[in-house]
Amino acid sequence: SFLASCAFSCCLIFAMKYKVFRPNLDDVERLSYGKGAKKQRGTGCRHICHRLNSDERKLYKRAKQVGYLMVRGTGYRKERKGSPVCNTYRQRCDALEEICIIVEKRTEQDTVLIDFSTLRVRDDTHFLSLILDNVFQSKYPDLYEEIRNLDANKIFQDPINLEEIRTKPIWGVRERTIAVDCNRDVAISLVLDIIKESSKFHEVDERIIEREQHNDVISNAMVNEDDDDGSIDINDL
Repeated sequence: SFLASCAFSCCLIFAMKYKVFRPNLDDVERLSYGKGAKKQRGTGCRHICHRLNSDERKLYKRAKQVGYLMVRGTGYRKERKGSPVCNTYRQRCDALEEICIIVEKRTEQDTVLIDFSTLRVRDDTHFLSLILDNVFQSKYPDLYEEIRNLDANKIFQDPINLEEIRTKPIWGVRERTIAVDCNRDVAISLVLDIIKESSKFHEVDERIIEREQHNDVISNAMVNEDDDDGSIDINDL
């Protein structure tokens, strides 16, 4: 029936949205201690460093409290051939379905990295627009102009790999990152504004779902009208 078709379409939309690979928070913590994941197989990888040393654990603990990670430089640790704390924090953001914000402290200017890949959505332009319009353009116009001129941000013109976000752990998903350089005070202020704005992402998410449901219902109605030959099905009685 028409109502059953609509209900099925709505369920399908929700399934498509939520059926993605997500690490479990307990597993993220286990990986940070060098232990294996228990609840979501494939979360860790022996070739991706996650085990934190004492200094990195302090940074990670603070990041969990304030909502962003601050590291010296890129956080790279030579003996681990990577940045365990950045990898672990990105895993955590993925588990929480939040954007991943990292501040790289440097001598002259800090670099603020905003990674949207941890949202695991089919289209992140809505969320990107919120940050660009309501944070950068509104409060940091100089940085906004820099972002518009950066070739690096052409990554958002590339389509999202749906197979990656549905099946791969975050270390197998390409980053979708905005990077801006600014002094320390501006960096902290910017990050706090981004965190506040990103708290509205769930509202955008709900509107997207509602629009997709509406469009899908209309599409199904048109199909049903085309298929209706005027005969009566015994199941409709």
